Amino acid sequence: MSTQQNLAWWQKLLVALKLWRPEHRTDHHVRKEMERPEMPPVTGAYGNRLVTSTRRRLVPQRGDDAPITSTMD
Repeated sequence: MSTQQNLAWWQKLLVALKLWRPEHRTDHHVRKEMERPEMPPVTGAYGNRLVTSTRRRLVPQRGDDAPITSTMD
């Protein structure tokens, strides 16, 4: 074992006799078992909340309250 950990003398003896191997545990294993953060709330495109009531429509609809005005005048 080239990367010896801080093992006690009896643990090194067991490793040398190939009777025991220490647990291979890296940061990857620790992070994988961590509790996941809470998911953020779902919003509209690119994180902006979608507000349809104040958005001006490009094509007027029959149910719109605002009168139809032409931009070509």
